Amino acid sequence: MAISLIWGIVILAMGTVIKFNFGKLVSGQLEELDTLDLSSCKSATGQSICPVTKKVPEDIDLGDWVHLIGTFVILSGVLVTVFSAIGFVAALKHSTPLIVLFIVVCLGATSIQFYLVQVATSEENGFHNSAKTQLKHKLNNEYTIEGTKSTFTLVFNAIQMTLGCCGINGVRDFNNLSFVEKFSDSKQTISTKSFAVPPSCCRKNRYFCTSCTDANYIALTRCAQIGASGTGTSAVSSKGCYRVMFEQVSANSGHTIMGILLFIIVWEMLQIVLGILVKFTPPVVEEPPPPPPPPPEPVISLPKIVEPEIEEEKFVAHARPSTFDHPDVNRIKSTEIW
Repeated sequence: MAISLIWGIVILAMGTVIKFNFGKLVSGQLEELDTLDLSSCKSATGQSICPVTKKVPEDIDLGDWVHLIGTFVILSGVLVTVFSAIGFVAALKHSTPLIVLFIVVCLGATSIQFYLVQVATSEENGFHNSAKTQLKHKLNNEYTIEGTKSTFTLVFNAIQMTLGCCGINGVRDFNNLSFVEKFSDSKQTISTKSFAVPPSCCRKNRYFCTSCTDANYIALTRCAQIGASGTGTSAVSSKGCYRVMFEQVSANSGHTIMGILLFIIVWEMLQIVLGILVKFTPPVVEEPPPPPPPPPEPVISLPKIVEPEIEEEKFVAHARPSTFDHPDVNRIKSTEIW
């Protein structure tokens, strides 16, 4: 039970981070951004066609799917903690209602963890499809080329450039992208350009490195205008960012996450079996100890009465010799009774 209690607290902490500090998890995937050369993003007047930020807000809004998965993880942690406490008390008191409650709560926690295993192992399920739909809706409504007022644009550009991906599902997620370019020349103050894809979708090993021949503003603009059509196909990252992010998280932490979840599930199944055995095993009734022996009765010693000895007269079978003086000596010594 102690192991389950510890795991419950750990899962609860993980769910809290996912639900309330998801931005930190996203920032952890953008470490490579510091190695990229972003000079090709800026025009002569200093405008950036691929503004980025590495510092993702902790409470960034990426859709309800983030809160949903965080809630499931938190709920799993709470249930694990609760059934650990219930199981401990039930084992001590051998209470049938507590044992039944322990089994029910444990089954609920195991069901949620099976669902989390499905989410962690496969991209093709209802949860991921819902997340993609929400992100694509956010992309179409909030993403702009300038991105000066959109945190989502800054974060998504950083993701596309770092991971080498484009869009949520692919390059076809974007439409009606335009950029108003400003010039310092008085003859032409502004110019509106239409982009097929964001410039951040162009391959980083061709447009965002110091030694790249196409690492300049003009070449990057042309790449974004052509997009994935014609000769620009090889210049644009074609994979969707959701799949790339999922694959990267699976590669970095997938085995750890799966190992933890499977260990917890197996551990909980063993505890369910143990709870069933405890439920149907009659309690051992200890016989009361035998009563202590009665205290010994006090022995009263009476004084010993010494009876006086009575001398018994001994029977003499003949008469005692006479001491009477008689002239006849023979008669005197005779034993004849007179």
